[in-house]
Amino acid sequence: MKILFLDAEFVDNQEVIELSIWNHEGMEVYHNFFRPAEIRKWPLSQAIHNISPEDVKDCRSFASCRPEIQSIFDQAEYVVGFATGGDVAHLVKSGIKGFERKQIIDIKHLFWLYVGIGKEIDFYGIPGLSKVAEMLGVEFGEKGAHSASEDTLVTLKCFNALAAMIPGTPYSEPSEETFRKTIECFKKDFAVAKEEYERRKAHGWIHVFKGEDGIYKIIFKKKAPEQSETLVAGIEVGDLSKAESDVLSRYQRRMIQGHRTLFKLTKSDLKSLMAYTNEFGNEEEHNLNKKLLQLRKMMGK
Repeated sequence: MKILFLDAEFVDNQEVIELSIWNHEGMEVYHNFFRPAEIRKWPLSQAIHNISPEDVKDCRSFASCRPEIQSIFDQAEYVVGFATGGDVAHLVKSGIKGFERKQIIDIKHLFWLYVGIGKEIDFYGIPGLSKVAEMLGVEFGEKGAHSASEDTLVTLKCFNALAAMIPGTPYSEPSEETFRKTIECFKKDFAVAKEEYERRKAHGWIHVFKGEDGIYKIIFKKKAPEQSETLVAGIEVGDLSKAESDVLSRYQRRMIQGHRTLFKLTKSDLKSLMAYTNEFGNEEEHNLNKKLLQLRKMMGK
């Protein structure tokens, strides 16, 4: 069982109440309900997955089942799911170990790459499993969505549908070899597409407008500025977050108190600003730039 598909349901987004694990051949290798250790009622969660306290009052705790679950995951090289990161994070919190040594595959990413981009779906706006399944022509069974077993099976079917779209890797037979080739192609394609996506998202413009008495308004936008009488410059940058952080740092002492967009600039300052440029590095650098900018704003600098 080197390839496992999973889905879990939770109470109050904390304790695992149901877990289903399937292999890539379409067999459910593990399924169980669990009695939460600390939470006694979960009306909001129950409204989603329809698992009541009465349903699990005689079930074992997740902790008592953990050795068996751990032994299953110990055999896995790939762990596949829909929004897998959340499920894995909860399982880690619940004591399951070793996920850092496995390849975690998220069906959402495959869907975005092979369907979403063509339909102009934003990477951070990918729909839920029910909608994704509908768009791929995959139907739920009688239990419907939010049953861990049904969700996992549908996730597996969605994977098979998406794998068939990957050029050069016909996934007609669910063997470990074809699965491995499929994932290798996906990861290569995804890395390229995601970097290009982040590059486009990071791109932007510095808008500089002239006011009175050497005061300039500087704002940061995704789009180029429209021409106006007060527009001094539109400065194109590869990483808008970095540009904003750099400008705020460089001209911090020139900022008009209480006005984060207004600066008292000298001719030298303006010349320096007009010459500013930057380029998108990579996703990791861009995310760091965004965090630094948020921190700077929180500190009021």
